[in-house]
Amino acid sequence: MAIITSNWNTDLLTLLAVVLTIIYFYFKSTFNYWKKRGVPYSEPNWIFGNFYDAITFKKNITSYFCEQYHKTDEKAYGLYIFQRPYLLLRDPELIKHVLVKDFSNFIPRTSADVKGDEIGRHNMFSMKSVSGWRYIRSKLSPFFTSGKMKNMFGLLDQIGDQLTQQVKSHVKESLDAKEIARLYTTDVIVSTAYGIEVNSFSDKESVFSKVGKMMITFDLRRSLEFLCIFFCPIMVKIFNFKLFSKVGSDFLRNVVMNAMAEREANNIKRPDLIEALITLKNKGTLEDSNKTGDIVANGNNVKNDLPPFKLEGDILVAQAAVFFTAGFETTSSAISFTLYSLSYNPEIQIKLRKEIQAVIARNGGNFTYDCLKDMKYLDACVKETLRLYPTLGFLDREAIDTYTFPGTNITIDKGTAVVISLEALHRDPQYFENPLVYDPERFMEDKNIVPYTYMPFGEGPRNCIGARFGMMSTKVGLVHILKDFEVLTHKTAPPLEIDNKGFLLTAKNGINLKFVPGTVYTE
Repeated sequence: MAIITSNWNTDLLTLLAVVLTIIYFYFKSTFNYWKKRGVPYSEPNWIFGNFYDAITFKKNITSYFCEQYHKTDEKAYGLYIFQRPYLLLRDPELIKHVLVKDFSNFIPRTSADVKGDEIGRHNMFSMKSVSGWRYIRSKLSPFFTSGKMKNMFGLLDQIGDQLTQQVKSHVKESLDAKEIARLYTTDVIVSTAYGIEVNSFSDKESVFSKVGKMMITFDLRRSLEFLCIFFCPIMVKIFNFKLFSKVGSDFLRNVVMNAMAEREANNIKRPDLIEALITLKNKGTLEDSNKTGDIVANGNNVKNDLPPFKLEGDILVAQAAVFFTAGFETTSSAISFTLYSLSYNPEIQIKLRKEIQAVIARNGGNFTYDCLKDMKYLDACVKETLRLYPTLGFLDREAIDTYTFPGTNITIDKGTAVVISLEALHRDPQYFENPLVYDPERFMEDKNIVPYTYMPFGEGPRNCIGARFGMMSTKVGLVHILKDFEVLTHKTAPPLEIDNKGFLLTAKNGINLKFVPGTVYTE
């Protein structure tokens, strides 16, 4: 006998109708979030929300957020990434509140707290724990002071000499600028972080070079992993996705732990990240005794979501891992995109090469750390590159508590995601005249940039901790190429296809350029 009616078929149809009705009203309620708040938005797909083009890789994630930015002129725009509401901020003042003024309510990123992936979970970039992030940030910040950068300069300069020789040995040939920048960056990161000489230029198959390339090469699975870690946490749990691959995690874990053990056993001192991690380990636990270390946000106590733990093992490895992967890609991209931009702007390239040669000549023919301070046009060129090609094209934050944006009627609930499109801001004509034109003069003295419209390293307390190091290593690499060589390509900007599967902004087919002996402007 049937349960609801006298007929099983009728019962099944009735149950199916009830289930579909429940699903319908669930999605209808979910996708009313922005409508109820009076925020402009696009009608979402019931499965993907507004995220279909990104999750199917029709668009790179950077381009996706840039496209959403241009769908309105309002201060904010509502999105649904799957069923989760995201608020895309367009107004610099609102961005300032999230990143600086009311930062205490927007400390976490939106990324998943990946249980079982200790290196991916505890690195400073993606760490969800507010107190854990604060502590590790404060302990690692001294590693990136200007004094420490000056101490590292000699190492970078030596590797820069190898970069010069690499270009010289392939002069007038077509070279992938991204590849030679990657070899340089591998040696820079491994030397300054781990105290290991790799010599990637002579050994292009070195294990560090292979692992680094593997960790930032986005095939279909890796691309899905990254998108889901940031935007679909439930998929992370179902498919056991990891921020770092097992091969990469195991390799870096062995390198870091063995290096630390050898240093301590033999009392070896070296001004690098391994030394900093040893110092952190020897300071003891994260929390004093059993204190909870509550954080105050908007006047409310937010209980510490991570229990006290010792600074050891994978927690330390995680910091070394993110330094390697983040530095590896950002510096090589900045160098290669700058060379690409200079190749079709000969007037800019000549001006930059003249400055580099003149500064070095004034310093007795020696390239030193202090020379970088005098290379104002070089600084402007790198900044302009990062304006057009920010490596990570968006910033994301998550509200700790209910929040009303000042000067608006927009109120978001606890846990709501906020996102900022860097590419869109950097290329918005209301902030940058002729935004698609490569023009370093924007960043020369007395040029006014509207605050919170240019943020290649983020802004506020959770900006990129390694920004100073990234700028220095990028500039050193460029100086060692441009002081001796000119970079050539077509007379107009060649087509540059962005890899839609790349989570970071990267050229799909490399950046092929030619290098020839350059004019010497100072004798």
